[in-house]
Amino acid sequence: MKISSPTGDFKIIQTIKNRDELLVLGSWQNLVKVFDSNRTFLVNKSDSLFGIYLCKQECAEFMNKIIQEIDYHEWEDFKIDKPTYQNQFQA
Repeated sequence: MKISSPTGDFKIIQTIKNRDELLVLGSWQNLVKVFDSNRTFLVNKSDSLFGIYLCKQECAEFMNKIIQEIDYHEWEDFKIDKPTYQNQFQA
């Protein structure tokens, strides 16, 4: 799932190994706005892509925080894209 908001642009992927674990991908700047930088790790250097593992509860709290921080003038900037296909590649 892709999320675009004033807080940043993120992609959330469910891991295969642990169904309660989600990988949140984004830029360093966007991830450290919300999460502790000690938990953030480099995923792809050439794309400057970073990630953080969250349990589903933490991810729900993260999404709740993003929604609560949206100013009513910014609602048009908030977007959640669902995958267009059923069989996704999972991390």
